[in-house]
Formats: sequence, C-alpha cells, structure tokens
Amino acid sequence: MTTTPFKTSPLSDHHGLVIESADLPLAELPHSEIADLFKQHGTLMFRGFGATADDFRELVQRFSSKLFFHQNPNRETISDDGAVLLVDAHRNPIPAHSEMSYCPLHPDLQWFYCVRPADEDGETTVYDGVEAYKRLAKETRDLFDKLRLTWRLPFPTAPEHQERVFGTADRAELEALFATFDDFEYDFDDAGNLDWKWTVSAVPQARYVDAPTLCNSYLGSGAIVSFEDGSTIPQHCRWDALDATEEVRVDLQWEAGDIVMIDNKRVMHGRRGFEDPDRKVAAMLSTPNF
Repeated sequence: MTTTPFKTSPLSDHHGLVIESADLPLAELPHSEIADLFKQHGTLMFRGFGATADDFRELVQRFSSKLFFHQNPNRETISDDGAVLLVDAHRNPIPAHSEMSYCPLHPDLQWFYCVRPADEDGETTVYDGVEAYKRLAKETRDLFDKLRLTWRLPFPTAPEHQERVFGTADRAELEALFATFDDFEYDFDDAGNLDWKWTVSAVPQARYVDAPTLCNSYLGSGAIVSFEDGSTIPQHCRWDALDATEEVRVDLQWEAGDIVMIDNKRVMHGRRGFEDPDRKVAAMLSTPNF
C-alpha cells in the first residue's frame, strides 16, 4: 500500500484541491502525482510549506518549460529577470478573467504567491470555467458557441514592449512568430509600433477535461472585444457571465507562504477589493512541462 506523502482537502465543492505539508519539503513533492492532480482539479493551493519567494520561483520552474512576461509593463517586478511580478497595485475588485487570454501568447499556467495577505478582504478569487459554462443562459451559450471573440489592444505595442512580451523586437523574427498564430492579424507603423487583432472562442475546449469552459477576459480586461463579425456583444451576455461566474466563485483566504497553481485555460481568477496598502501577492505565468 502506497501512502501519499502530503495531505489533501477540497478547495470547494466543485473544483480545486488544497495540498498541505506532511513533513515533506515543497521541492520534494512528486512531480507526476502533482501534475495528475492539477489536470483533474484545475486549481491547486500549496499550504503549510513555509514557502519563500525563492521557493515559489523554484516550484514554478520545476513544473514549467517556459516562463512568460506579462503584457502590462507597469507591474512591479521582484526578480532580476522580471518574471516574478507583484499583481495589480490598485485595491479595487477585479472580475473573473483568464490572464492574457486576449492574445495568442495566452499562457497555460497562472501562479500566485502570497507574500503578505491583506489585514481584511483582498482575497484572490477563482472560477471554474467548466462549471460557469453550464450556468450560462441558453441564449448566451448559443451565442458564444456560434460566434468567436475578436480582441484588439487599445494602443499600439511599442518596440521596447515587443522585446519584453515576445522576446524580440526584430521585425523578421516577429513575423516568423506571428505566422505560427491562428487567426492573428497585425500591422507595423512607420515607427515600428505594432497593432494587432486576434480571434478566438469565448468558450474553448478545456485542455485536461472533456468539456467547454467559459475562460476568457471578456469581463475583466482593458482590451477591446467584439464578436468576430464586428457586432457588439449584447449587454445581457455580460450580466449572464457575471452571474454564472459569481455562482462558482471561490475566495482564496490567503495565508503568508501560500502558493496557488491555476489552469489558465480552464479556470479564471479575480480579486476582492481591499484597503490594506501592505498586501503583497506575486504572480508568474508559464507553460507546463507535463
């Protein structure tokens, strides 16, 4: 009989799992077993390991083949390479969204690390898109099944930002990369600034479970979005999506040292508003190596 070297408990009644230390260091958690649990549950919270920022970075690297750099250049970095960022510095609530799902670089994994929780409120929220999809009104589901979303950024991407996001500002290298993206259109102006638009399903197939998922940035992004035919998304779709996500919302009651691993192509995340200026939660984005 094999004994699991860590303790588990449900994160909610519909998705997610909490993994707690049973005297096993974070770095010694079995890779294949953790990966299998992640594929099944969509969100994993690692608690009680006394994780430091270095432990966080090492765990992310252990389960990743590639790190992503966020498209927002204004977030504060806490690592030399800029991969570990503090989340949005504002204290306002943030609705459900999937990080960078408005662009074809859309990362598979979203990670969070709690440096210091807020004294009150400020919970990160997670939303299982598979369950949220089931709760959409039929009219909204039918629209999202039929018409994809087209995303545009509200401003051009300057060459220095291209270097950060895409790893290069070289025109030939960028064009070679863009040729690998489906349904992606782009244009450079005379100064080398990049405009683009990308079309993708609002309810894609989840990667690890056989089900569609409401997993996009429709409710919480500064990007410009419409249906692919150019028509405006009806307001009732927004209210319906808000209702569906609120029904499945799980509030993460942060403790210092907690790490959360999220399937960014199944599970959306957000944040409850707060007042404490000393709240610090770090984030990373990556591609899995499993």
